Amino acid sequence: MKEYSYEDIEAATKGFALDQLIGKGSHGCVYKGTLRGGKQVAVKKPLEKLQELEQDSKLDHEIDILASLHGNHLVNLLGVSHSSVDHNKHKLLVMEFMPNGSLHDLLHSSHSCPPSWPRRVIMALQIAQAVLSLHEAAPAIIHRDVKSANILFDRHWNARLADFSLAVRDDTLWTLEPTRPAGTFGYLDPWKVMDVACHPASIVVWAVPLIRARREVEVYDGRMKLPQYMEGNDQAFALYIGACVSSKEKRRPTMAEVAVSCKVWLGSYGVPFGLAVECTHASIHGEDGQRGRSPLLRLFARITCLMAMVMKMEMIVMIFIDFTFNCIVC
Repeated sequence: MKEYSYEDIEAATKGFALDQLIGKGSHGCVYKGTLRGGKQVAVKKPLEKLQELEQDSKLDHEIDILASLHGNHLVNLLGVSHSSVDHNKHKLLVMEFMPNGSLHDLLHSSHSCPPSWPRRVIMALQIAQAVLSLHEAAPAIIHRDVKSANILFDRHWNARLADFSLAVRDDTLWTLEPTRPAGTFGYLDPWKVMDVACHPASIVVWAVPLIRARREVEVYDGRMKLPQYMEGNDQAFALYIGACVSSKEKRRPTMAEVAVSCKVWLGSYGVPFGLAVECTHASIHGEDGQRGRSPLLRLFARITCLMAMVMKMEMIVMIFIDFTFNCIVC
């Protein structure tokens, strides 16, 4: 892990100037920095009072977790920096810079077109792969704050998972021993923690009854009309989403299963697996994923999708049958 000069980082962020601030949270601020040579970085500066109160224990834990990880779907740690005056008081994290903002910005900004349906599934696939890489670590890592504001886009518009300030290592992830809930209200498991002051108490409480009542269209983003190639697939897609937030944890698909299912959905949209990671500005902002593709390419996509479905048919069919039977019939 690289050690950066505190003076160089301070200069790169123009003295942590307000116009360099790109993010702010309960744990500190994130600044855009430009190093000598032109390389852009994101610099996380924890709150000084927080560092003093907690004696850097949480920050050191975050650094330890980030130092053990590196992936194409994660916002990776480049290095750290310490003040030469007080080695412990002024500690900085130097991260990869994500120039295209967050998923929250993309979905809620009035200045951008909502992403197309294939693009949304690509994002889901990339974040599922990010979470899967954490769960497959030894010991497993639980992020505990996966939300749209913590999903950032790199220069190629690939989705990356960020902010590991609440992440924990958990040797008992695959056992029944529970982990103390932590995270952001609205994104926590609603069957364990619920904000009773809000109505509905969570998006899950609002969405699942609509899916069970086969009114899934009301759950989808109304700004984007369902394309023709989603007809007949939209209900199954909604049921699978509902399975992911089932009140019974054992009925929820694993991240590996979610990733496979996202690939199958992409195939049904005519996006070959190899193209799923090619993210262009056009595909982000409203392209339907079909325009401009040759009939041969679409045929290849369908064949690829069919092969995947044959290989994973038993798994996917069982998930759908189980969820449909338990949530709609019962």
